[in-house]
Amino acid sequence: MSGRLTGRRAVVTGGAAGIGRAIAAAYLREGASVVIADIDAAAADRTAAELSGTGEISALGCDVTKSSETRTLAGEATRRLGSVNVLVNNAGLSGRGLITEIPEDRIDALLAVNLKGVILCAQAFAQGMYDEGEAVMINMSSQAGKRGWPELSVYGATKAGVLGMNRALAVELAPRVRVNAICPGYISDVGMAWRGWEARVQTEGGDAAGIGRRFAEENIPLQRLQSASDIANTAVFLASDEAREITGEAINVGGGVVMD
Repeated sequence: MSGRLTGRRAVVTGGAAGIGRAIAAAYLREGASVVIADIDAAAADRTAAELSGTGEISALGCDVTKSSETRTLAGEATRRLGSVNVLVNNAGLSGRGLITEIPEDRIDALLAVNLKGVILCAQAFAQGMYDEGEAVMINMSSQAGKRGWPELSVYGATKAGVLGMNRALAVELAPRVRVNAICPGYISDVGMAWRGWEARVQTEGGDAAGIGRRFAEENIPLQRLQSASDIANTAVFLASDEAREITGEAINVGGGVVMD
C-alpha cells in the first residue's frame, strides 16, 4: 500500500461485484475508508466481509433509482465515515437491443439506473461534499456514450447523459469538488461484452476468453481487453492528489477504441 488515498472516505455504488468491487478493493489498498452500496444488500455484505482484512469497509443496501434511499445512503455513510469526500457513481445496468425492438420496460430500467440513479446520488451527496471541500465525484459512463454501436442506442443515450451531467457538475461544484467520468472499454471479466462472447460459444465453440482475445486482436489498437482492475486504477488516480488539476473530464480506458 502506498497510501495515495489516506484520508479519503469513499462511497462506491454498485460495489458488491465487478468494477465496483475492484474499485473498493483498490481504494482500501491505498488507505481509504470505504462504504459500498448495492441493491443486493446481501452481496454487498459478503463483499465487505471478504475485503475487511485490507482496511475499513462496510456495506449498505441501496436502490439508486429512489431518492429516499440515496438520501438515506448519504446520511448513513456520513455517520459511519464522519464525512464523505469521494463518491463513485458506479451502479449501472447493461442492456442492448435494436431501437425497433427494445421493450419499453427495458428502456425505463436503463434510464432509471444509468442516468436517474447517478443524478439522485449526486444530488444526495453534493452538498455534504461541497461543504467538506477537496472532494471528488467520479461518474461511470461508457465509450458507448461517445461513439455509436448497433443495439446500444438506449444504453448509449444513458451514458451520454452521464457525460452531460458530469461536465455541468464540474462547473457547478467547483472549486470544492472535482467531477470526472470514466469510460470503460471491453472488460475481460464482467459486463455486456463478456456475456456476448459467452453466447457466441454456443454457435462458434471454443471458450469466451478465446473469443474475447480474438476480438481484441482484430478491433482494439492495443490488442487486449481491459479488466475491472484497469478501471479501478483510473478511479484511484482520479481520487488522488495527483489528479488535483483535472475536472470535467471523461477518461477513456479502452485500449484506443475511442480516442478524443
